[in-house]
Amino acid sequence: ILGYLNTPEKKIWTAEDPVEITQPGLQQVQVSPKIGFTFANALRAFLRADPDIILIGEMRDKETAHAGIEASLTGHLVLSTLHTNSAPETITRLLDLGLDPVNFSDACVGILAQRLIRTLCSNCKEKYIATDTDMAFIKRQYGEQLMAELNLPEPLELYKAKGCEECGDTGYRGRTGVHELLGMTPALRSMVYKEASVAEMKQQAMQDGMRTLVQDAIFKVIKGDTDLAQVQIVGGD
Repeated sequence: ILGYLNTPEKKIWTAEDPVEITQPGLQQVQVSPKIGFTFANALRAFLRADPDIILIGEMRDKETAHAGIEASLTGHLVLSTLHTNSAPETITRLLDLGLDPVNFSDACVGILAQRLIRTLCSNCKEKYIATDTDMAFIKRQYGEQLMAELNLPEPLELYKAKGCEECGDTGYRGRTGVHELLGMTPALRSMVYKEASVAEMKQQAMQDGMRTLVQDAIFKVIKGDTDLAQVQIVGGD
């Protein structure tokens, strides 16, 4: 995301622990709690220089999260990471840290959840016709009422792992990201105000167009990037 936003006229400062990927054009610093240079302190120092975009490596505590929200409300684009299982859970996690729901819902633009799944080896993956069991699994995981948007051909061709020299006889090579993008909408904002449950917020986000990690994994199966076994790992079903 930073690579996409990183243009000469943008001033981007990051605080990370540690700095993993360096990019020309970014001002990147490593936090060091031992000397009191925490994410929250780095953020306060950044604001004096008025950058356009700020990246906080991780929101681990209330102080960092609060400073991030304050920076966002004063007109800066703030990016950060958190460890949660899904995009809607991120909202309750931040509210549990003690953030004000009104400030948070005003500041939040969107939340992207990501998980990596194994990619089928392009050299040896095998094509096969989806069985009734496969189709039932896809319907159950994607949701019967949403199946029409996939535009599935009859019969549906899927791929499975085989194994060759190039992939060390595993059938897989590399990783593919599955994503869940929650965009903050007026309806969702009012649910955050009321501190609604994760299930209610997930339902609203899906009505607003979000597709879950499992649904995206199904989409990647139909595209031929991965197989149904990987979807079971993401969905735990």
